[in-house]
Amino acid sequence: AVIRGKEPATSISFHSSGNHLFVASERDQRLRLIDCNTGTSDKPAIRFERQGIRLVESTHSEDCVLIASGSELYYHSIHDNKILRKFRGHSGDVTSISMCPANDTFLSSSDDGTVRLWTLQEAGCVAKMELPVEASALGAYGVFDGSGLVFAIMASGQDENYVNLYDARNYSGGAFLELKLSHASMEAVIQKQADLNGNATELSKKQLTSLSFNASGNQLLLTGQDGLALLLDGFASEATIQQTLCSSGGVSACFTPDDKTVLMGNKDGTISCWSAETGSIVKKLGGHTGPVSCIAANPTKEMFAAACTSTALWIW
Repeated sequence: AVIRGKEPATSISFHSSGNHLFVASERDQRLRLIDCNTGTSDKPAIRFERQGIRLVESTHSEDCVLIASGSELYYHSIHDNKILRKFRGHSGDVTSISMCPANDTFLSSSDDGTVRLWTLQEAGCVAKMELPVEASALGAYGVFDGSGLVFAIMASGQDENYVNLYDARNYSGGAFLELKLSHASMEAVIQKQADLNGNATELSKKQLTSLSFNASGNQLLLTGQDGLALLLDGFASEATIQQTLCSSGGVSACFTPDDKTVLMGNKDGTISCWSAETGSIVKKLGGHTGPVSCIAANPTKEMFAAACTSTALWIW
């Protein structure tokens, strides 16, 4: 199914039931709700003319979502189009939201160089996660794993990148694992990927932009600017790159629920399907008319969504 839009999507999020997909577009300030069972968007889009919208994250309720615009976060009711709670604390634009699968806590990352932990029940943040002093403010990113028992904080530094893992029940004790990924080690691995035409040095220094766990938690997908994409061993005590999935046109990426494939949306409107085991492209899909800015896998159905100005639901 293809749901037409007028402006590029800036964020998409499946509800945990797999029945609904939320699509946000910053340029036209709209949030669309797509029914994954019928492949349609029957309800009118919700407009956010006053506060704007750039990011959306589903919550445990099918009628409520978290949205971000600028430095502020909102808990919004889709049912009656009302803001239930505002979350303030960031001084820079919010760059990511990650809802905990196990409870009502969530993480937010910002250009102010912080990652904050919140709960839906309180307006103030529960904790502010400190980044390494060497890290750049622009590289901060936080995400929960599929169980909600662990979360990861990523940060980019001048000479290396950092990925710290925390016990979500005992985060005040600090990270239980600190991984450092130097630009030199990244370059050495990226050079082995034959189709990059000597761009390994340049790619290894690109700012990281997203981090995600696969369903079983044994792999981490790191993506960055200009198509940088790496798979890390999620259980190793040291940063171990298992595969490089770098592509000059890569824009967005996600794991499939079976952990076997990484889907990557590209600037030319195609979608590359990478084997997580071998690091090779097993299939390439086409059909989008613009850059695939957002891509996400349905957690319960053999389906994924990819969005440019229009949103397509693909049967996997």
